Amino acid sequence: MAPLTIIVTGKSSVTHAPERATIRFSVKGNGSAQDRVAREVATTSTNLQDWIKPTFGFWADDESEAPLVNFSSTSMRTWTKSTGRHDQPVSKPYHASISFKAVFRDFTKLNQAIEELLFYPKVEIDSLDWSLTDETGRRLASDARKLALRDAIQQADDYSEVLGRQVSVVEIADQGMSPYKTTRRDLMMARSFGDLPGEDPAPLDLTPQDIDVESQVNVTFQAA
Repeated sequence: MAPLTIIVTGKSSVTHAPERATIRFSVKGNGSAQDRVAREVATTSTNLQDWIKPTFGFWADDESEAPLVNFSSTSMRTWTKSTGRHDQPVSKPYHASISFKAVFRDFTKLNQAIEELLFYPKVEIDSLDWSLTDETGRRLASDARKLALRDAIQQADDYSEVLGRQVSVVEIADQGMSPYKTTRRDLMMARSFGDLPGEDPAPLDLTPQDIDVESQVNVTFQAA
């Protein structure tokens, strides 16, 4: 009987609740005097750090229990844009910004922080990402790879059963894809726009987004 090659793609997906949330935000300013703009952004950034760290529990000496597990400045920029639309001069050409990243394990504290940041002067919230710890990510990636291979083997067994032939693995090719699929939310759009004047805004819906850990593998079988 002539040799037969069977090539299949095994796939898997493992879902897990997020364990960390990373919020990215920036302090921004612009004006007619470059030094004043820079000072205002720097002062606001300092005040923000002095507020957020003690308020949301950033304890460098006890990271295992801290609600806020990481807080850092990620970039600083100054630039000048002297003209606007139709090349017309602008009255406030000088700009400055400082960007921050805060990683929370306590999602209740996260919600409180975002509610406050939405109304903090000169602050713009950029994004919110849900993630796993490195340990959980490695474990789930391993589980996903095993499930993908089992899926490929099951497919080959299905073919071999119909053909009445035995199959054996001769090659495994990992697709090298990123195992994580996360959801990034635009928090500025997440607020309710139906609030009436004078009323407190409705709370943000910051339901944690489940994380999919995926794997895909090409497996070549030889049928005897």
